[in-house]
Amino acid sequence: MQSGHIEVTSLGREVYRRVRSMITTGQLRPGGPLTLRSIADELGVSTTPVREAFRLLQADGLVQYGRRSVTVTSLSVHEVESLFQIRLRLEQLAAQWAIDKITSADVADIEDLLDQLDASVQDQERWRILNQDFHRRFYDCADSVHLLEYIEKVWSSVEPYMAIYASSMENFHAANVEHRQMFEAIRARDLEALLVLTAHHLEVTAAQVVSQLLREPSDS
Repeated sequence: MQSGHIEVTSLGREVYRRVRSMITTGQLRPGGPLTLRSIADELGVSTTPVREAFRLLQADGLVQYGRRSVTVTSLSVHEVESLFQIRLRLEQLAAQWAIDKITSADVADIEDLLDQLDASVQDQERWRILNQDFHRRFYDCADSVHLLEYIEKVWSSVEPYMAIYASSMENFHAANVEHRQMFEAIRARDLEALLVLTAHHLEVTAAQVVSQLLREPSDS
């Protein structure tokens, strides 16, 4: 009996991982309906691990339960803008804490990720993963598990919108130029420049997402 529960939990976690990826990459769009049966059929599992996955996704804020339905969480323009403001404050705090603790080995790791980002502009999924890795590797230097958890929760909330609305190679190339500028400020331990560059980087990203979101046709 005990081993059976472990198997279900492991399967539920795998279903959670896959559905979460489908949401954050934009395969399941914000506002779209979800059913236990459709996801179970697609993944070739029973509805039990899907139900478990939905509960975990609800805790992440990625799905919402209605009276008789489950949908991918949909954010208004105002909510997206607010989340980017929260993200900016958190990331600037992480930068402030990280820059005092960063080592030469950390800098080398971050530069390697930056080189991988430059080589990945034609692979949207890989670029998005490396983009988070680049930022996360620097913020790890802040040595604050709780701060990184808050940052990653905000990332999860806005990632579906970035996947859908900020996914052109032009956007990736421009972002990589900004990443390189941020990296030079990190290497120079220039916090003032880094805070300005971080603000610009997130403001540009938010503007791209919001401008495309505003073009979406109304459901009415």
